[in-house]
Formats: sequence, C-alpha cells, structure tokens
Amino acid sequence: MAEKFMKRQNSDIAPTYRVATPAEFGQRIRAERQRQDLTLDAFYAATGLTTRFVSEFERGKPNASIGRALLAAQALGLEVLMLPRGEAKRALAALAADNDHKSKS
Repeated sequence: MAEKFMKRQNSDIAPTYRVATPAEFGQRIRAERQRQDLTLDAFYAATGLTTRFVSEFERGKPNASIGRALLAAQALGLEVLMLPRGEAKRALAALAADNDHKSKS
C-alpha cells in the first residue's frame, strides 16, 4: 500500500523537524500530508489508516498507536529517528549543512 503511495509523492524534500511530543509528531504529519496536497480520504485510500485515526493522530491525541503512527510517517516518505538526548541539534545541524552543500552544487 505505502509503496504505491510513495511513488506519487511530491519530489520536493520535506523539511526536517525535531519532535518531542505526540502533538508535535501529529502536527508534522499533517503539515507533510498538506504539503503533498493529500486529503484525509486520499491518505486513507493509500494507507488503510482510517480518516478518524489520522485526524486524531494529527491533533496529537495520545491514544494513537506507535505502529500506526509510524506507518503514517512512512507512507509520506518520512523517517523517524531515535537519537540519544542532546544529539538532535548536532544531527539537525549536520543535515542542514549537507542540504546546503547539495543545493549549492
């Protein structure tokens, strides 16, 4: 299901964010879904996740299961990284530097 969806993705690179709460995770998923011009119904059709689940997840409702949340992220072509506390800033700075280098090439 997700493979078909990912082939239709917008080719622009999604922004990188640090996420610390379920609400922030959901907000970033919503932002990426909207960036790709996908309705809840289109997202449901591609992933099998119900529109109710996606809506609650995007609003940060804490009962969203991590497995379904990860499926939502993966379907949008996003990866969730787990880093030791305090390493996120260093990793984000390295990604920003790499993206800056690529855009100048």
